[in-house]
Amino acid sequence: MANTKFFTQDQIDNAKLSLADLPDLTPNRITREAMLTSLSDDIVTLSTHKGYSAADIKKALEGLDIQVSEKAIAEILKKSTGKTTRSRKPSRSSANGNAATQPSQETRAI
Repeated sequence: MANTKFFTQDQIDNAKLSLADLPDLTPNRITREAMLTSLSDDIVTLSTHKGYSAADIKKALEGLDIQVSEKAIAEILKKSTGKTTRSRKPSRSSANGNAATQPSQETRAI
């Protein structure tokens, strides 16, 4: 069959109608970033509460035919640790009642 160089208006109109009738595939085509965002809470839970490493989680996802790099999983875990609040340890000078930074009463009197 030879390639046609010219098309009729009927062919174009039929093509437009056929293309307009094709279903929307976007709900079934989720990007890698959206998938990782969707799974991030589960990934963090596996790591923090169940003791899984990034390599363990990667292997589990591969078993589900989801290919994700260990680095991407590690980045999710790193971001999650930044969200937690940590208490600060007092510095040495404040632990000693600021003795090193404030002069004693005897020094002031001189």
